[in-house]
Amino acid sequence: MIATLCYLEKDNKYLMLYRNKKEIDINKGKWIGVGGKLENGETPEQCLVREVWEETGYKLNTYKYRGIVIFNYNEDEPLFIYVYTSSDFSGVEKECDEGDLKWIPKDEVLNLELWEGDKIFLKLLFENSPFFYLTLDYENDNVINSKLEFKQKYSCFEVFVPENYVEKIVENLQRYSLLTEGFYADVYSTTDTVGHWKTLEGGNPFDGEVGKASIANEKIMRFRVKTDFEELAYHLVKEAHPYETPVINVFRMEV
Repeated sequence: MIATLCYLEKDNKYLMLYRNKKEIDINKGKWIGVGGKLENGETPEQCLVREVWEETGYKLNTYKYRGIVIFNYNEDEPLFIYVYTSSDFSGVEKECDEGDLKWIPKDEVLNLELWEGDKIFLKLLFENSPFFYLTLDYENDNVINSKLEFKQKYSCFEVFVPENYVEKIVENLQRYSLLTEGFYADVYSTTDTVGHWKTLEGGNPFDGEVGKASIANEKIMRFRVKTDFEELAYHLVKEAHPYETPVINVFRMEV
């Protein structure tokens, strides 16, 4: 099951909802942000905009996607909560039929009657942390286990190189532990390929002759590094590569 949760912010306050109007409500007696479950055919963003409008009367102009909370409550189906914040909205606040809305100073929010796990991700929102994945396992009102991870930005390298130079590149990168992933070192892959080229006048080829078509067996070497170290990795690969103009492709991704 998927739901959205949004914290509206102005004047260093969050708009909080005290859930006290529905007879049957897992959130009854607690303060939360505004939001709700996706309806059939909705995307999370459509759900977000609709729920904020229905519960507050505000129209979201812009918003920021901050993280995902996986809410495991007793033996219920897991709830995947898409968490957003927004300080750019318009309209006139209205009464909510699910509880009482109130603007709470951010430094007082953690003193409210909250779900125990909400305090974990609210601190992340206050600190403007990177995108997060937070898993919360509840037994009734108590968190019995939690796991927090952050989205990492990686640069993926694709390097065309003679086979007997792969080890030199690996050694160069591992001088700075760039091919270390968790408990594993020298993490990369290679694929066989055949390179084709013709060296132009003025070139100084590692292999082949000027003006003639050349063919050689090569390896395509693939690995990733954290994007903060992309430029360092590029320099280290080029430093160990024998070609006058090496083919080094870099792609960015997030995981």
